[in-house]
Amino acid sequence: AEIESTETQVEQINTLNEGKHHLGDFLPTEELERFMLRATAIKAGKTPPPFLPDNSDALTEDNIGFKMLQKAGWKEGTGLGASSSGIVQPIDRGMIKPGNAGLGATKPDEPLPGDDEFDVYRKRMMLAYKYRPNPMKNPRRAYY
Repeated sequence: AEIESTETQVEQINTLNEGKHHLGDFLPTEELERFMLRATAIKAGKTPPPFLPDNSDALTEDNIGFKMLQKAGWKEGTGLGASSSGIVQPIDRGMIKPGNAGLGATKPDEPLPGDDEFDVYRKRMMLAYKYRPNPMKNPRRAYY
């Protein structure tokens, strides 16, 4: 079942990556731009731009919390509260630590203030590793 669920995703990635050879070629443009914006901001000593949620974790209609909000009169795309003037975007749940690591653990592919050019390149390649081709259609593990 796990292999079947990833088959269409793998086929899309393999189609997009035809003719590419370097690991960095597989990194989608949006991901590369987001990474480079964060890396340049951190290197300049500025606060990196916030990560905007991609709504992949958005509540669906079968979620209990979603049903409770609807019963209270909330409609998707409107703000919370009686006058709908509250927040529209969900609260960012933060980064989930890999392998249930503790407080303060960071992702190894996250740019840090002391990184030199090689460290940034290495971390960019770690990010690209998630998007590498998968011709055998094996299920993927989240390494980073």
